[in-house]
Amino acid sequence: MITKRNRERGEGRMGAVISLLILVCLIYLGFKYIPVMVNTYSFRDYMEEEARYAAIRKGDEEIRNRLYERARELTLPVEKSNIQVQRSRSEVTISVKYMVPIETPVFTHRWEFTERASAPLF
Repeated sequence: MITKRNRERGEGRMGAVISLLILVCLIYLGFKYIPVMVNTYSFRDYMEEEARYAAIRKGDEEIRNRLYERARELTLPVEKSNIQVQRSRSEVTISVKYMVPIETPVFTHRWEFTERASAPLF
């Protein structure tokens, strides 16, 4: 008894190619997005640290300059004018708004960030 299997020939290849293509796209997007996520997290952490130690800093301009320099080190497109430092009698609030363009061959995603850190003054 001989059976023909001509209809089954090559059916699994298309699914494997599509799966491989999706995997490659996800890895590529990971290489684009993950460094931005790490840098913004590091910047946010530094901003919270600056807010905690704002009571011993000489002034708002010093905080603004330190944050601007840290953003430059992390290659984040932050301008000094986007860094707002507000003090009240009991706390300091730092807010930064910026946008990171992530370019791919197909599209450019404009990822907007609004970071805010508050800490009590002693």
